[in-house]
Amino acid sequence: MPRKIIIVSNNVVIGSCSDNGYCTHSYNSEINTMKFKSTKHFVNYLFEQAEPAREEGTKKRKLFVLVGPPSVGKSSWIASTFEHDKPYVINRDDIADQVAGEYGWTYDDLFVNPPDTLEMGQEDEKYGKVEPAPSWMTWTKKVFSKVMEANNKVQEIFNQKVSGISSSDQDVVVDMTNMNAGSRKGALKMIVDADFEKIAVVFEFEGAEDFIKKVSEKRAEAAKRMGKSKTIPPEAFDRMFKAFARPSTSEGFDKIVSVDNRELLKKLANDEPLKEGSFDLNQWKKMAGILKG
Repeated sequence: MPRKIIIVSNNVVIGSCSDNGYCTHSYNSEINTMKFKSTKHFVNYLFEQAEPAREEGTKKRKLFVLVGPPSVGKSSWIASTFEHDKPYVINRDDIADQVAGEYGWTYDDLFVNPPDTLEMGQEDEKYGKVEPAPSWMTWTKKVFSKVMEANNKVQEIFNQKVSGISSSDQDVVVDMTNMNAGSRKGALKMIVDADFEKIAVVFEFEGAEDFIKKVSEKRAEAAKRMGKSKTIPPEAFDRMFKAFARPSTSEGFDKIVSVDNRELLKKLANDEPLKEGSFDLNQWKKMAGILKG
């Protein structure tokens, strides 16, 4: 009876040997017959044939941690960069918009705190009862019950989204501000049990702070025309700008990529016409390892 040998990797390699030393194997829909000194030599040969498929199957996924303030072009970069192979995107703001919609609210409603005129235990028809703020909310002493409920739901869905990384075979993009080492540490923890190439994508903004604020205002105006509300006050931008710390490989990144949108932001802020080639998208792809140069 011929001895049948099966090796499974990404492809199935099936081989059989007869007593005269001749062995036949099927790989990639091709059938070949060759003579080997022993079954052991034939098994080694089959493993060599399967190796390319095995290497392809274990190719590292990429984790892109975006670093930059709101309105700097992060989401646009994702849409343009991943035109064909859509990544697994982690974006807390998207979840916040979703939850706000379920409550019949806008994004801004998720951040409303009780005014000084309302005492503990009093109730607002829209936002619920006034309660003591959790200890970690050092900037306020009072919160609305429904607002806290909605934010807890945002966190719950966010955690579920992060948990879904392990069952996905896509590259992952953490589309949040990640302006300091602490927040980026949290982003890297999302894939602590998986083998990823970790890439920080830094959106340069220094010198364009006023343009970014103007672009944000324009986005807020556009949202308002659509019946939405998403406002980032100038002082919130200033806190983010001040807290910025440039990422480094010492944080655990394999690669740091820089994206410079500042000229484009200036034109958007000042309503200047955009010329073709305002930014070199292909160069970004090459630097990030998405497009081979």
